[in-house]
Amino acid sequence: MEEIVRALDEGFLELLSWDWERRVITFPREDPVIGLPDCPVPNCPLAITVATRPMCGGCMERWRKTELLLDDFLLIPKAVSRGVGQQPCVVGQCERPRTTAAGLLCNSHHRQRVQVLGGLGMEAFLAHPKVIGLAGLGECKVVACYLDRASRQDPYCKAHLNRLRRARESPVFDEARWRRTDKAICTTREVSLRGLPDRLVAEVLYGLWARVQQGYKTRPECLRPLYDRLRARRTRTLETVTDPAGAGFSREQVMMIRAAQTALRRLNTTPEAERLKDVWDMAVFGHPGSLPFTSIVQEPLREAVKVWVYDDLPRRRNKNAVHHMRAVVSAVSLLSESLRLQRPDRGMVPAAWGRGDIVAFCNRLGHLTATGTLSARRRLAFTRFVRRVLARFHTLGLTGPGQVLEGMSADFSILPEDMPDEPEDTEAGRDLPEEVLRQLCEHFDELEAMSNAETRVAVELLIDTGRRPDEVLTLGYDCLQQDPDGSFVLVYDNHKAYRLGRRLPIGTETAATIRRQQQRVRERFPRTEPRRLTLLPRPRTNPEGTKPFKDISSAHRAWVDSLPDFLLPVITLDAGEHVTRPVPFDKAKIFPYAYRHCYAQRHADAGVAPDVLKELMDHRLITTTQGYYRVGAERRREAVDRVTALQFDRHGQRVWRTAKSLLDSEHVRRAIGEVATAYGVCREPSNVAAGGHACPLRFRCLGCEHFSTDVSYLPDLEAHLADLLRSRERLMSAFEADEWARAQAMPSEQEIRRVRRLIQRVKSDLDDLTPEERAQIEQAVSLVRRGRTVLLGMPRVGQPLPDVRPPRTAP
Repeated sequence: MEEIVRALDEGFLELLSWDWERRVITFPREDPVIGLPDCPVPNCPLAITVATRPMCGGCMERWRKTELLLDDFLLIPKAVSRGVGQQPCVVGQCERPRTTAAGLLCNSHHRQRVQVLGGLGMEAFLAHPKVIGLAGLGECKVVACYLDRASRQDPYCKAHLNRLRRARESPVFDEARWRRTDKAICTTREVSLRGLPDRLVAEVLYGLWARVQQGYKTRPECLRPLYDRLRARRTRTLETVTDPAGAGFSREQVMMIRAAQTALRRLNTTPEAERLKDVWDMAVFGHPGSLPFTSIVQEPLREAVKVWVYDDLPRRRNKNAVHHMRAVVSAVSLLSESLRLQRPDRGMVPAAWGRGDIVAFCNRLGHLTATGTLSARRRLAFTRFVRRVLARFHTLGLTGPGQVLEGMSADFSILPEDMPDEPEDTEAGRDLPEEVLRQLCEHFDELEAMSNAETRVAVELLIDTGRRPDEVLTLGYDCLQQDPDGSFVLVYDNHKAYRLGRRLPIGTETAATIRRQQQRVRERFPRTEPRRLTLLPRPRTNPEGTKPFKDISSAHRAWVDSLPDFLLPVITLDAGEHVTRPVPFDKAKIFPYAYRHCYAQRHADAGVAPDVLKELMDHRLITTTQGYYRVGAERRREAVDRVTALQFDRHGQRVWRTAKSLLDSEHVRRAIGEVATAYGVCREPSNVAAGGHACPLRFRCLGCEHFSTDVSYLPDLEAHLADLLRSRERLMSAFEADEWARAQAMPSEQEIRRVRRLIQRVKSDLDDLTPEERAQIEQAVSLVRRGRTVLLGMPRVGQPLPDVRPPRTAP
């Protein structure tokens, strides 16, 4: 008990007005977590115990019976103002309680006034020389009660006397038991701990302190039934309450008991002591959740894995550290299961492990993958985990003399040739189709109605910025900054790579969303310093706005599932013909992390260079970025075959009109025999050999016989025409320049006419298609444009990033 008492915060006990002799908790008026403000109704002495109500429960009931507006009702004083709790006699230095709140006098002084002094007025009675203060009669004999006795003859307070009269009507009444178990007479803010053992009192106080530290609001009417039940059960310590749900405690009481037990279990617990257990409480190491090792059967292997986790854990700084450790333990558990099944000694002797056990383990993983129990990716990940752990056992010295894996052979390791093949990924990352993303943005109002404004803002920022969910949820209040040129920047922390203070360029609409959220947060928490606030504060257990959202996955899933089906046109083969049919999109593919893939794909489609996109995604390796917008070879080839059927030369003449598909050699020839331009492809040999940097016509592609284009470049041709027209207008205006410079810079009428003719030709051929064929072409164009990297030959200096924010309505 002394250890628990020492751990109690003195400031917290002072806040509760705690006295170890009186043993009564008094909830304060001013505190962001457990404070109970006064009821605003005049003459009402009670407190507001429910934060969502504007006044106490009694005044709420009176207001509901009226037809007054709330503001008008709050101006009407309460008719009868009674004192709260047991009030002392008004006679000076009298320690006895008054009989009634209105009577003002204790029983003795009331009799003296009526019987002895003939009913004097109150002022004359108090001034009479025979009226003196009397000593108290002692406390009520109900163990939970802290009030004074009402008279010499009765051992109870007045309230318990009334209860006693009703209780005696029962034929099986036991006064001794009633005295031990009856509830205390408490005021609005008071909770009695009298009658509980000393250790239990210290435990429940420590549990309440831990609950307040976590930001959980606790009301007196929730604590009183819990402490009354513990008193009735004669509980000596919370450790003995092993099954609170089965013992009849309510759901809320079960939560408070388990929270207190957890806090007590963590009291003075150290990582050095926790590492010896088979189930680790990861809060001791600064991480959430628990980590069990019980699935590893062999004790030497289990103890070695504990050593590995203990050694590797400090290098895991992000919130997914426990998830990663669980995955590694699961992988080693499969190795443990393989040893148990394959070896006659059930794998209990590390010195007997050898190459044959590794082969058996790899074959078992292959069997689990073939039967669908383990995915190909999971098999590869588990093999990598086991390989890394076994190698680390040797470097940690666990195989040496006297160690847990003494004698483990070097052959008991996974070789490079044991690693399974990397599973092929034929999908373009995990991005969502543009139609799906657009429909999601149209239903943000439903998301806010189902959850709250913070969830909506979180999803908007996930879509706009492409950050990981935990990076958005942990944004600080001052995450929005401006560069010297006035452009907006999002400041965030890359928890996965432990790179803090990262800066991401964002658009003005995204910045406006952040500013609106900042205003909401400031209005909600006006007293908290801005540097302590978070941009997306959680709605509960967060009195000061310093705690961010933990997760929005459940709210996001409920929102997505509530939306109507997302119908997408899909090309299918029907009786030998390609037919486009609307097919519902799988909603299981819509999850918060998918928006990061959408961000990468949108910027890749907009022509952002891969090295720039790598910086935007905050990746160290460009190969990681490429996995976010990769297009499968089969899907790309089918799309190329379709758009190639609508290919044109520089004169607008259709080429390969009858082409259905290309030979494999032709696909390869196209890949190495042409280079991309701004609005088509170039096949001039010297320019192709130079990677697009040796154009003899200085990038006047529309006048070159080596240039061709197709329907997928139609948006680029239209943009080029608009650029030519703008340039001509500017040069024809009052623009000071030498004539020779103006003449060379002026777009020629021939080039403008050729671009217009080429655009008209492409559109004309599109108009000749049937609606079915046109839908298929549009789908193929969308796929071909993904990941297209265009080399312009002349880099544009200072060009801003494209604004690829999906449209939506403002919240």
